[in-house]
Amino acid sequence: MKNQIIEQYIDMYLTHNEAPKNVYVFAKSLNITEQEFYQYYPSIEAIEASIFQEWFKEVKNNVESSELYANYAVREKFLAIYFAWIEALKQHRSFVVARWQTQSKQISLPKTPTFLKPLKEDFIAFSQNILGEGMQSKEITERKFISDKYADAQWLNLLFITNFWVNDHSINFEKSDEAIEKSVNLAFDLMGQTALDSMLNFGKFLFQNR
Repeated sequence: MKNQIIEQYIDMYLTHNEAPKNVYVFAKSLNITEQEFYQYYPSIEAIEASIFQEWFKEVKNNVESSELYANYAVREKFLAIYFAWIEALKQHRSFVVARWQTQSKQISLPKTPTFLKPLKEDFIAFSQNILGEGMQSKEITERKFISDKYADAQWLNLLFITNFWVNDHSINFEKSDEAIEKSVNLAFDLMGQTALDSMLNFGKFLFQNR
């Protein structure tokens, strides 16, 4: 029933160019009672807040169930998630574009609009787990006061990628694929060992062995 509710919400949003007016009207369109509706969602707003979150859960489960995924480097895991995310959004492009553009002022980075907050919580938790793997494998450099912000940076990158795709008019969204690769590579170049890290480590070595 949850999937039916989400599908109906999207259909009504696109048909009327706005969210359903109230639970009564929406429940009636589903041929269910208000009481039945409340078994799944407490409000119309709660449906919207769950849509992108549910899509991400499905993307995450599909990607992680791949036999190859477990052997991916951390950079490749993020690439896989971002590419799969955009593929999932393609199935609902009309709704994503309509919703994104309606709230375009809210989506100005780094602010997170209300309807994306549940998605943010799940994505941050996912990112923290994968980034932890990267620090253990030394793919990512742990830095005092900065490492804790890595997951937030990945969230901003998800927003950037989604926003880029919403406004992408290239054939088969080829520019979005390029944006994913370049943004992830840049992020990992910044999170990895840099010349500055090497200089600091060398200076520390000289200080300890003077």
